[in-house]
Amino acid sequence: MKQKSLVVIAAYVLLFTILLAPAVYGQEKSYAILGTLVTPRGIVDEGIVLISNGSIQGIGSKIPLPPGTALIKTDGVVFPGLIDLHNHLVWNVFPRWTPPSPVGNRYDWQAMSDYAAKLSGPEGTLIDRGLGCDMERYAEIKAMLGGATSLVGSFSPTDADPHRNDCDRGLARNLDFYSGLYSSDMNAEPLDYEVFPFEIAYPKAQSIRDSMSSGKLKALLLHVSEGKDASAAREFRMLKARGFLRPGVSIIHGVALQEAQFHEMSSNGVGLIWSPHSNLVLYGKTADVASARAAGVTMAIAPDWSPSGSNSMVEELQYAYKWQASQGTKIFEAADLVQMATGSAARLAGASDKIGSLSSGMAADIVVFPRKGESPWMALLDAEPGSVRLVIVGGTPVLGDPDLMQKLTPSRKFDSITVCKHNKSLNLDGATGGESWSDIEGHLKTELTQLQISLAELAECK
Repeated sequence: MKQKSLVVIAAYVLLFTILLAPAVYGQEKSYAILGTLVTPRGIVDEGIVLISNGSIQGIGSKIPLPPGTALIKTDGVVFPGLIDLHNHLVWNVFPRWTPPSPVGNRYDWQAMSDYAAKLSGPEGTLIDRGLGCDMERYAEIKAMLGGATSLVGSFSPTDADPHRNDCDRGLARNLDFYSGLYSSDMNAEPLDYEVFPFEIAYPKAQSIRDSMSSGKLKALLLHVSEGKDASAAREFRMLKARGFLRPGVSIIHGVALQEAQFHEMSSNGVGLIWSPHSNLVLYGKTADVASARAAGVTMAIAPDWSPSGSNSMVEELQYAYKWQASQGTKIFEAADLVQMATGSAARLAGASDKIGSLSSGMAADIVVFPRKGESPWMALLDAEPGSVRLVIVGGTPVLGDPDLMQKLTPSRKFDSITVCKHNKSLNLDGATGGESWSDIEGHLKTELTQLQISLAELAECK
């Protein structure tokens, strides 16, 4: 009887241990970083961010830290992770491409034989050869090197290949298919990203409107008026006719829109996602952001894709900053541009309760850049390519300078990556299905070489 009792007790102990194990191993050890903080309440010099269990637990110049908490000095400016709301990730493995001269709208360059030969044809070939996940992961690492921790434009699943979902877990947050912010399920995000909105079947369009009305869908990002001609301008009327001029919708591009349309957008709670680099390369013109700003439209900034746009969010911010300087009229302050890549972008994504600011309770999505000049904003607007000191996603240090990565995760083995003159450590643990950085890069180079194409650069070295 006594032996039986001991067996029962042992069984309960074992069961308790099994039940407790996920809770214990799911806990993340607290740590804190020190630097110049860019917060919603202003700049905090020598500020501390306390991070635990994937979120920001405390922030300020003097905050109490739990006993034994490691405090890591970054010697940099600490920003919320940048949010890229307009990209086409798998295309970012290809070198730069531009049409012979600016065109009227996107349908013009998409019909060019040179585009088919150098971009759309090779993109389809690589995916057919099973390189889609490598393309996605290369692009996400490229994006993180430029400060992005959340993005859209992922390698989306199809009925024919549902395993494409596997590419969207880990690394950066994929806001369109799997971010981990609101659900642990794939394809359950409250954001929809549509590249060709006027090709959406009517039943699906009605389903999208219903989801927005119910609150299930918080953000709808649509490519509209991409170009400068009459056909691009007409798309705004088509948008209204489809019932998409409503809160939660954001127009990507909007190059052909004028003052009256921006006032309509503002009065209906419709945002604008601005991609000046790609616009000016393809069309010789970009959106009238001065009128959009005057009308009170909420705006974000994003790079589009690297073939005709920028390699990253930081490069796009720098392009916009220099473009504005050439216009003779200041539209945005430096702080405004950074807000378009953080807080305003989070608002348009319907995720401002989770990302976009350094605040207690927010997801610990954080980037650190070296100080530049007297203004903290210049840490982004004048950053050297590849100089990002640290990228943290959900509390996990994913990429950064070897010294910081080693201090934050001393027992972890890192991949090494070189960007321009900067060496970085890359934490791919569990995020790439076992592939190393050299595997990803090697697979892409091998396949692209067969197509007589070079693998795109990670950043534009100066």
